[in-house]
Amino acid sequence: AAIVALATGATAADPAPDTRPAEADRLIAALASDDVRWNASRAINAFRRLPAPPIDALNDALDSPDWQQRQLACVVLWRFIEPPVREPGPARYPISERLLEVTIEGLRDDALPHDKAGGARMWVSNATNGFRRLVRHAERARPLLDDALTSNDRQQRLLCALILGFAGIKQSADAAAPILLPHLRDNDIPQDARWAVHALHGFGDAALPHLARAMPRADDQQRELIELLIRDIIDPPENDAERRERKALHHITSAAYDPAIEPPTCRSTWWLHALDRTPKPSTE
Repeated sequence: AAIVALATGATAADPAPDTRPAEADRLIAALASDDVRWNASRAINAFRRLPAPPIDALNDALDSPDWQQRQLACVVLWRFIEPPVREPGPARYPISERLLEVTIEGLRDDALPHDKAGGARMWVSNATNGFRRLVRHAERARPLLDDALTSNDRQQRLLCALILGFAGIKQSADAAAPILLPHLRDNDIPQDARWAVHALHGFGDAALPHLARAMPRADDQQRELIELLIRDIIDPPENDAERRERKALHHITSAAYDPAIEPPTCRSTWWLHALDRTPKPSTE
């Protein structure tokens, strides 16, 4: 995936960020974990009705000791920085190092989009949203992503490895490829091979030594995907006809002729829930 250059500041057409309006403070306070049902969800939607984006206040909330408050502030802040394309005249503001840190924190297995224990629903998918944002900014976030490859959280490690591969950060291949390769195997996690094979392809020739080392212990599915990857990296298809021919080389999806080259059609990471129910995969 292409890495989009960071905006370094607001453009002349952007509204000036309102640094500390009283209503913004009230909404940010409502993002915190408390006993008032639905107030955080309502506050997330209410930010768009403010006369100007409270960028300073949201950035301050990223340092909140309240996990929910800083995660939701992160989600709202990204919406102002990179609004949906369907909204005209997107406003863009600087991306801080702290915003990247909190976004990576949100890749962990946590209570969003709903509280697994209490069943309360908020419908904020911080891991899915963070994945999409970080692929675009992986070059700048690379030191943070590399550190998170050694996280004690399995979901966070996998998502960071996927981000680095989707973004084509070859320098991270040696640390990320061993995390991704086990997910090429036939297991009970839907979609993981589909995502992992595309990420490994993003590392290009930097992935080849890892593919070769994994081959002797590969199961049938992993073997065919390793062979597909090696072929795509060494002899990439030059036209649609050659790409269609590669459909015969794999069995993991009918939605792509060559899943190593073609990104997953489903952009959601719902399949990560299955990580909780499966054994930790062995290394390469």
